[in-house]
Amino acid sequence: MPMHTAAEGTVIELLIPGLLGPVALSSDRPVKTPVLDLLLTRGRRSATLGIDLTAALLGRFGVAASAPYCRAADDPDWDRGGFCMHADPVHLRADRDLLRLFDVRHLEISQIEADALVAELNTHFARDGLHFAAPNPRRWYLECAWAPQLETQPLSRAIGQHVDRWLPTGPDAGRWASLMNEAQMLLFQSPVNQRREAQGRPSVNGLWISGGGIWQRPSPAGLPTRVLGQDPLARGLAMAADIACAPLPASLDARWLRMSACTLAIWDRLLDPVLDQDDAAWVAAAEALERWLVPALRALRAGNASGIVIDPCNGQRWDIGRGDLRRFWRRPRPLGGRLESPGTRSV
Repeated sequence: MPMHTAAEGTVIELLIPGLLGPVALSSDRPVKTPVLDLLLTRGRRSATLGIDLTAALLGRFGVAASAPYCRAADDPDWDRGGFCMHADPVHLRADRDLLRLFDVRHLEISQIEADALVAELNTHFARDGLHFAAPNPRRWYLECAWAPQLETQPLSRAIGQHVDRWLPTGPDAGRWASLMNEAQMLLFQSPVNQRREAQGRPSVNGLWISGGGIWQRPSPAGLPTRVLGQDPLARGLAMAADIACAPLPASLDARWLRMSACTLAIWDRLLDPVLDQDDAAWVAAAEALERWLVPALRALRAGNASGIVIDPCNGQRWDIGRGDLRRFWRRPRPLGGRLESPGTRSV
């Protein structure tokens, strides 16, 4: 995307994973989103390579690996050296002949538990050149003494799914599968998990490996001038590029629009409802997004914004300029009619 100056008016780029589902709305839960309906109908649609939030952010900043930037956001004192991977704690449950994965959102791991489990892993795998870290109990990382030749998938694609189709592939996949089987056995036997099971809580019996690479500074050309959101990857990328980053404001009003020539905002409140297939929560989040967008549409109409970009992180995006709003012959199409079916998921 070309750079814009403040004189041209700010560009508002919105990454909204889950905006188009997949989610199945029941007939008694209509979603009322006239602003979104208008923007999507009048906007110019194009294809992107960002098939999920991780891919969209990596592509926007021109880097290849998510783990080093998430690690830097979670652990600012990390030296940013070596090869770093996500090693997210998960619960694997047998379902017939396959394993189904459940992520950390439903595990309630304390920092004390995370530290104890990571210490056990580090004792066992030190000889293999692996070192685990849990700067956040919900997000763990793995530093490798070598760079594994693996193709991995983001955790969001495997949540609630049978994991076989999402496992790492590549020249080192066999060796890695053996190491992760060792990790599962170690976690299964851990006193931490024995206590959790005695308390009726799901065990932390697996690790999801993904997003490996090295930390590097993104090229400054074409980057946004401000990032809004709490997503750790977005925060880490903003830190690496020396870009201002702040939580999403309660309203995207004129004060925020004056601060930046190009604002990249990550609205991820639709993501959990999609992962959980909770249509009521999805409708509530979509209508909250609708209210949040009202000032942005007002700014576009007044010429205080030169454009709005809506990217649902599913391989397509909409660009809306002030002139596009005059395409009155395009009658708004309801958001509910655009939703993908739950049979496919790219979040």
